[in-house]
Amino acid sequence: MQGDATFKFRDKLHGVTKMVDLARGETGSHYDFGREIAPAVHLVRAEAAGTPVAFSLWTSPVDVVEICGDAAVPATAGLLAIDRDQAHELLRGGVFVDLSQFTRSDLVPGLYYVVFDAVVPEQVHRVLHRVVPSLEPDDGRLAA
Repeated sequence: MQGDATFKFRDKLHGVTKMVDLARGETGSHYDFGREIAPAVHLVRAEAAGTPVAFSLWTSPVDVVEICGDAAVPATAGLLAIDRDQAHELLRGGVFVDLSQFTRSDLVPGLYYVVFDAVVPEQVHRVLHRVVPSLEPDDGRLAA
């Protein structure tokens, strides 16, 4: 059964990656705590130096375990993830993503994440400003 669950997770991860890649091609806003793109996975978009940035926000404890590889982590409410390829592409485009603020997944090669004790749009927004220093300045509004 474990193999079946891992296969389902890999399939879900592949679909989420495709949705995140598509979102990176859309014109962005300062911050968009967005739509659900897979069960218990939301799209979080921002714009830095005129370049769209997209993250996946995972909230299912089962998925969090798959990404973190630590059964103690599901006590958190979720995690915000970015893949290495997007981070490097953004860097080449002049947008710095501080991967040192992320944890590298040992179970999902190339995936980096930040864990949250509460998935609140304002908290996610604050973390985005910390991990993407060139994120456009706040305009006083948060998109929901």
